Amino acid sequence: MGRAPRTRQRWMSGVGTTAVVAVAFTAFGVGPVWADDVPDPRPGPPIEQRSSAAPAPVPSTPSPVARPGDSVGATPSVADVAHLTGDVEVAPLEETRSAEFFVVTPESLPADVVSEIGELDGVEATEVVDAAQVTIDGAAASVLGVDPSEFRAFAPEPSAESDEIWQGIAEGNLALSHDLGQDSDLEVDTEVTIEGAYSAVTKRVWTHATSGITGIDILASREVTQELGFPDGNGLIVSAPEADLDELREALEKALGSDAGVQLLAEDPDPRPATAAGDPVDRGTLEDMIEEAEKYLGVPYVWGGDDPSGFDCSGLVQWAFAQNDVTVPRVAADQWGAGERIEYEDAERGDLLFWRSDPTAPNRISHVAIYLGDDQMLEAPRTGSVVKYSDVRFANMAGVVRVTA
Repeated sequence: MGRAPRTRQRWMSGVGTTAVVAVAFTAFGVGPVWADDVPDPRPGPPIEQRSSAAPAPVPSTPSPVARPGDSVGATPSVADVAHLTGDVEVAPLEETRSAEFFVVTPESLPADVVSEIGELDGVEATEVVDAAQVTIDGAAASVLGVDPSEFRAFAPEPSAESDEIWQGIAEGNLALSHDLGQDSDLEVDTEVTIEGAYSAVTKRVWTHATSGITGIDILASREVTQELGFPDGNGLIVSAPEADLDELREALEKALGSDAGVQLLAEDPDPRPATAAGDPVDRGTLEDMIEEAEKYLGVPYVWGGDDPSGFDCSGLVQWAFAQNDVTVPRVAADQWGAGERIEYEDAERGDLLFWRSDPTAPNRISHVAIYLGDDQMLEAPRTGSVVKYSDVRFANMAGVVRVTA
């Protein structure tokens, strides 16, 4: 995928942390906007230089994904509300909406195209956004510029219902996803200075609240993203809860042309049947995949990490499969659709286990691990930990997927 020239930026936190950020204004132009399907193999440090000792195969206690104090469905906390001025009016929440598709184009969407999409069969609502991709310390992050009054209806209920979250975004602060917020040094109430294409601005990390749009890491107001030089209205959220999603995708691609990226956000409500297209990955390949993943025991968890220098949960899964010529998507929410869903009692070595442990988006798939049998798994759990063996955790488990190819 071709990429436009990037503007170098620097985010400097008020607590002394500095993260290098690059904005790619047309990186969302085609394909999945958050990552390529197959990682670029990049050499990591030799195994012997990573960790002097791999974790024991059966730990005495499991390592939870959810942080202490997390409760699924909890309203996300915000920075000190004394920072709010109330100078910007935010409309109250009247109803919540689903988000079935996310559309991104390299340039602004023409008004007539947005209108045409709004008239497609099954489409109930659309919301125009600004979209660009950034890298933070080498990890990809996707940013949306939104109208807080309108966009909040598309967010998960714990966030949508919080007037304080959207008032803070409307007044120029940033909302980081739960994953990015937990797995970075950009804490709530931290100030960061962003040198954009047009200006340098200082913004506050207002909350850690997942947007509900798969793969989006940061929400800001459109005033902020325009100030930074993002494309004006190059993204669209499409709500079509009753539509035939295959037919709607075809209609969207026809209306938008080949330069657009059309990302399905809706989760298939029905488990994939065993008779669906594609065969389960064979046992030998799965054992090779597990062996590949085990090479990286002791490698540190890195948010956004997708190579042997550091992995996040889905990066480890994608890498291990890719080295055995099996393609799976990049993020856990998409890997959830990579095969047949089965009962845990039927799980076998090499199947993937999934959880919904994000308290800001309780219906979102937020973690994945590789099942090893006998209630054991291999995972990259969270910042501060490493690739390791763990006992299977049943709290908030979403289910099991047998990958097909």
